[in-house]
Amino acid sequence: MEIEPDRQISATSINYDDQPIVQAQIDGVDYRVDTDTGSAVAISCREAGTWAWTPVAEGRWDGRRLRGSKLDHSVASRLGEALAEVMSQRDEQGFA
Repeated sequence: MEIEPDRQISATSINYDDQPIVQAQIDGVDYRVDTDTGSAVAISCREAGTWAWTPVAEGRWDGRRLRGSKLDHSVASRLGEALAEVMSQRDEQGFA
């Protein structure tokens, strides 16, 4: 399976008023993962204690791992673990 390169995402393409799929703090930085198109997710970040989100990358979620060439491996791994947990909870609750 070939992974497409990250496309540019912008703050206008993400509705920050909606609930994210995942939100986590990693090394003093808040990250959020929002839906994008298909298996793509939009990843944004902000410094802890601030309000403005900055789009970071488009990632690909394959059901087990989160990939994004613009993401640090440790950040992608931790966000992927959080995504896996959320998706597992949704499966248990019967959400598609």
